[in-house]
Amino acid sequence: MKITDKGLTVLFSLLSVASGSALARADEPSPKYTEVLDALQAGKNVKLILDMSRCNPADGGKPASATQAGLVINAFRVTVQNGISFANAHQTVDSTGHAVTEYIRHSLSREGKLTVRASKLVVGTTELVNQGEFICDLPEGAKFIW
Repeated sequence: MKITDKGLTVLFSLLSVASGSALARADEPSPKYTEVLDALQAGKNVKLILDMSRCNPADGGKPASATQAGLVINAFRVTVQNGISFANAHQTVDSTGHAVTEYIRHSLSREGKLTVRASKLVVGTTELVNQGEFICDLPEGAKFIW
């Protein structure tokens, strides 16, 4: 089969358009991310339900315990680098009997993965203790409802 100069020009044009479309799609957020962002921006009462046994540690260790949790998103921030970020802080007593404040930060990436980072501060100290970082897939490990 003989390809003419005109045929090569058409072929390269088609390949350029196809590769440009693929790059544009790669930059687009996942449908789940878009749904959550749209709900938040519409002022809906968005809740997060977590099943930590279905989340994986960011460092590649064993999956988390069979803990389930939920929260209402009261405030959020959106950035290109971190996606949709929100946090929860609450006071409790840890397993050693010390009063602590726990800080749990969540970031939903544009790819649709939720990162959960937990830290605690023992009351009366200034040392923040990292309790772990986990990656949760939607909807298995993390589910947003409104």
